[in-house]
Amino acid sequence: MKFSKKDLEEIKKKVALGNRIMFHQGLADYHGHVSARIPGTRRFFIKPVLAPLGEVAPKHIIEVDIDQYFEVCEQNYAKAGSQRAVTKIKNPPRETMIHAAIYNARPEVNSVVHTHQTLATAFSVAGTPILPIYNQAAVFAPETPIFPSPRLIYTMQDGKEICATLQDRMAMLLKGHGIVVVGDSLEYATVHAIYLERTAYMQFVASCVGKPTVMPQKEIDYMKENMMFRSYDAFAYFRSLLPKGGRL
Repeated sequence: MKFSKKDLEEIKKKVALGNRIMFHQGLADYHGHVSARIPGTRRFFIKPVLAPLGEVAPKHIIEVDIDQYFEVCEQNYAKAGSQRAVTKIKNPPRETMIHAAIYNARPEVNSVVHTHQTLATAFSVAGTPILPIYNQAAVFAPETPIFPSPRLIYTMQDGKEICATLQDRMAMLLKGHGIVVVGDSLEYATVHAIYLERTAYMQFVASCVGKPTVMPQKEIDYMKENMMFRSYDAFAYFRSLLPKGGRL
């Protein structure tokens, strides 16, 4: 499949918007990243390492070839290093392996989100999966698996282990580290990263007053399918909340 320059620029714009939405929702700052696959390919777009999410624009977005990245993943991590000055190199994030490994293992996934959002990460620390307890949480059924380590993900082995934990689910928690949400579109992955945090909040409140109850399977199935389409409207809504100059 061939894509015009206009098509590619539109994908870059969505990636920039996804990152800005994560920032505006308070779910990511300079740690965290939203990526999008160039459909039908082994390439994807992502923001540069440590670039502040609230300022990411289409011109900043960089392209990653999965196969080439696998060859240099550890060198890429080393280049970012532990600098004491603002990082200005035009390299992909140090944990690009999260994205590359999932795209490699799951051809149906076209977007990956990784953040360190607070409440969902707290659930990972407690070893408590997030459950499908309300409509927008249906896609997390039967529950979010939990990756057992807080380490940074940058080696080929890390990538294999991440995929082994995620399997065919749409979201996972990284113990003491953050979250990963995937989807067939950037809109889907972005809005469900938001809904994952809201579900964590709702589950926490529900556990304070009683026992959170998982929705019936029939309702889970209906809402999972329904959200495949409603995600686009939800993305447009969250985009509308961005400051006027940040909507791109």
